[in-house]
Amino acid sequence: MRLMKKGFVGLMLGCVSNSAFAISELWLDRYAYDAIQQGFNKKDISVYHKKRGDLDNYPLSGYADYRAFLFDLKNKTPEEVNQFSNEFADYPFSVSIRADYLNALIATKNWPYLIAYQTELPRDQDYQCWYYTAFYHENELDTAFDGAKLLWLDGESVSSACNSLFSYWDKAGERTDDMILERALYAVDAKNPRLITYLRKLASTVDSKDTLTEMLRLYRQPEKFTVFFETKEDTQFNRNYVQTALKHLAKHNINSAYDKVSFVQSHFSFEDNELQSTLEFLAVRLLDTKDPEIIQWRDEVLERSSDNLVLEQRIRLAIRKTEWNEIIFWINKLTSEEQASYRWQYWLARSEMKLGDTESGETRLKRIAGNRHFYSIAASIALKREPRFPIARVECNKEQIEPYQDDIDRVEELLALGKTYPARKHWRHVVAKENQAKSAVLACYAKNKHWHLFAHEATIRGELWDYIYLRFPVRYWKEFSRYGAKYNVDPVTLLALSRQESGLELTTKSPVGARGLMQVLPSTAAFMAQKYNLNYRHSSDLFDLDKNVAVGSRYLSHLLARYKNNRAYAFSAYNAGPTMVTVWRRAASKEIDIFGYIESISFKETRVYVKNIFMFEMYYREILKLEGNFLRPSELTNSI
Repeated sequence: MRLMKKGFVGLMLGCVSNSAFAISELWLDRYAYDAIQQGFNKKDISVYHKKRGDLDNYPLSGYADYRAFLFDLKNKTPEEVNQFSNEFADYPFSVSIRADYLNALIATKNWPYLIAYQTELPRDQDYQCWYYTAFYHENELDTAFDGAKLLWLDGESVSSACNSLFSYWDKAGERTDDMILERALYAVDAKNPRLITYLRKLASTVDSKDTLTEMLRLYRQPEKFTVFFETKEDTQFNRNYVQTALKHLAKHNINSAYDKVSFVQSHFSFEDNELQSTLEFLAVRLLDTKDPEIIQWRDEVLERSSDNLVLEQRIRLAIRKTEWNEIIFWINKLTSEEQASYRWQYWLARSEMKLGDTESGETRLKRIAGNRHFYSIAASIALKREPRFPIARVECNKEQIEPYQDDIDRVEELLALGKTYPARKHWRHVVAKENQAKSAVLACYAKNKHWHLFAHEATIRGELWDYIYLRFPVRYWKEFSRYGAKYNVDPVTLLALSRQESGLELTTKSPVGARGLMQVLPSTAAFMAQKYNLNYRHSSDLFDLDKNVAVGSRYLSHLLARYKNNRAYAFSAYNAGPTMVTVWRRAASKEIDIFGYIESISFKETRVYVKNIFMFEMYYREILKLEGNFLRPSELTNSI
């Protein structure tokens, strides 16, 4: 017995000793890695050469190799860089080194290497400028000048990286006044009058300068349209010019633009369909007109359209007015592929049933029911069926994760060092290379590790739409439950809305300044705090979990009370503001139902937003095993 006890103690001491050794070795590796990085920061590569051998088993050794490779990057050949990228393909820098190398080649003006390395047009405009500049220096002038023209014809300012290229192009006599005038039209479209002023300085003839002066004057006084064009000859440029000016006028005064159409058509001889896109531009701005003559003209224009996005706006008008024959007519103008979508199949079915063809309508609804889509759920509701949708699941065991262990070790070490962004970048690189099934395994692993951002990234990049248990983490339930009870809002609604707003991330800040979990604007928070005496003092408070949920849930409660607990109104007001909800409600038929209201919302962002939150609520009820209908009885009434 004594021997067994002694052996057990020895075994435990051995385990502790091995564990302690592993920990101390890791800290030594970290020390060496940090020393190497500090050396790089001081432009000293000698530390790397001295200590690199100590990092052979360290997860981040490849990142040290990357920085060492960058040290003399300007003298590397394209073949060496490509070989390095292939050797380190498991790292995200195998992709980002392209920009590093291009910058080095640009700085040293190594044009032959740039062309040899960059074998296709880059996506970034700066690099496009240098790409064509390289062709100029290699005496491939046709390619260089074609690129210069392509880049120059832009209604916005072009990157200063193109300055040299444009100078070569101009000195070669390739930039003409016709091109200057063409670019001026792009400037009008882009609402960039300063560019027109600049272009006037470049024009070489008096006539061109006068045209640009006139163009600038018309831009500022669009109502002078007829006076400007009644003396214009019927040239290709003037036909382009008059269409650009007519669209510009339409943005300011659509009725005035409509009044000019007959003048434009009689004064200029357009080819077949040459004017169609401009007329459509006007027609979609006349969707709310009450004038019978304009309505007839508008619909005649739209009947000739082959643009799905244009036709969809006309369909939404028919939905808004609950004009069932019109809904069918305009949906049938869409391409067959677009007609087959769940959305338009649902509206065809609804229209057929309203017009008495119940059998055809129900057949359509049955075809689209049972899928994970807003209109599939709507179809089930119309058929008085319990909504069903596919749910995919995945398990992630040790064997499935083993092929990714090296990458996981790298991510974990980056996180341990507080390098969250590089860790996310590495994770994205890993997931981007995998198919859907393997992405699901990685998302599962991240979820189990409570790496919520990483799991979300894997579901997006892997398009794991049916994996709701991976896509929709239940976070901050305690806070949502507490403030939901306090302000009489379903906590599932708060959770779903926050998932849509911020992805359940506390530090999210939108381009318009909305902050935190529920993406509350500081102005909204200040209003709510004053009205309801909430604990809110400064915009930074909105990054605090408790204060954000307190303000956001109180605001949603305020909206729900305003709209008699109709979530479609409340959600759209939360996204687009109560003023727009008033506009959309006033424009709608009194017979419109909740699905019609949602589809007739004129902002795509808000339509998607509202649909998403309804769907997210359903997903969360499934995940949390909570009862609840997709729509409340009061939301299902014939009219809202």
